[in-house]
Amino acid sequence: MNQFEDHDAQRSQRAIDRVRDLLNPDRLSVADRIAQLYDEYIALDRDAQLREALTASVASVTTPITGKPDKRRIVAVCGASGAGKTTAIVKHLKSLKAMASYVDEDGVMIHPVIFLEAPSPCPPRLLAIAGLEALGHTPPDRIRENEAWLLFRRLLKVHKVMWVVIDEAQHAIESATIREATVIGDAFKNLTQMPDWPVRLILVGVPPLASFLARKQLYNRRTVIPFESIDVDGNTDLADSILKTIVIEHARMEIQIDLETGDFLKRLMQACGAEFGSLVQMIRAAVETAMLAGREHVLIDDFVRTYASFSGCRPSKNVFKADNWEELDPTTALLRDDDRAWEENQLKSKGKNATKYGVRPQ
Repeated sequence: MNQFEDHDAQRSQRAIDRVRDLLNPDRLSVADRIAQLYDEYIALDRDAQLREALTASVASVTTPITGKPDKRRIVAVCGASGAGKTTAIVKHLKSLKAMASYVDEDGVMIHPVIFLEAPSPCPPRLLAIAGLEALGHTPPDRIRENEAWLLFRRLLKVHKVMWVVIDEAQHAIESATIREATVIGDAFKNLTQMPDWPVRLILVGVPPLASFLARKQLYNRRTVIPFESIDVDGNTDLADSILKTIVIEHARMEIQIDLETGDFLKRLMQACGAEFGSLVQMIRAAVETAMLAGREHVLIDDFVRTYASFSGCRPSKNVFKADNWEELDPTTALLRDDDRAWEENQLKSKGKNATKYGVRPQ
């Protein structure tokens, strides 16, 4: 951390401390308890696979640069939105000492890992510019595509960056032309094959990232970890385990919900799209609601309120209350009649047939 970053961190902490000073002790205690709840991490079987891939990526650095390139220079985490991909990546990267920031022999703070989020839309030039900005550089407004990539590769070496994490990586190719997809594929390959400073890529994204990684340019250079849905043939055992882990072990509270005879767990999975990250987020938010209410137990009403807040649904369309809950789609719960009419008109104006709301027309 340089002196400017340190100054900004101190200013931020002073602002936070000011707000904390305005809260009464009881409310502050709840806030700290909530913060601790959100700081917990729940590992699944896939975490072992991810950890192994990242550890292999670190090990690949020890291979002489002049040696034959191995197949561990691209790690890709693919899964639907809400699967918990980014949280898992951040958690594991922080635990690897080789990826931690350090002060080099010249007294300069080095960050071996940089994070960037692919913009949307994301032609190759903008992706290179996003990389330059992640390095702290502002390129010229009129910089050309090839110049941006050349500068990015050179500065990665200057800053001693060994790993580049690209979140929302699907933005780079979901609307790309054949030419743009080829350019980005070549750019990824070139980053991992720079003769004097090969970097490792960590790509995080939703479909069509997996399809893109199947292309010949990258097939032999990547390790893919799929983050699947937790709904395995409608099995609610995992959801039950996660619920109890968060409420009982992490929050040290009670669950006053019938989990044995009712359909609560199935409703919970429906509300979260059966995605692990969304499930954890919703359970924690429901626990937070109970904490703020001054209770030491969690009720169904906490989930009713949480889902309403997350989805913007009408009371009669709440997954935790409605009789037709299996037919309800959380991703489109916010839409009203005016929204639906607007979407239909937009599709018709483009010469396309109306599709299910929230589904991208093909």
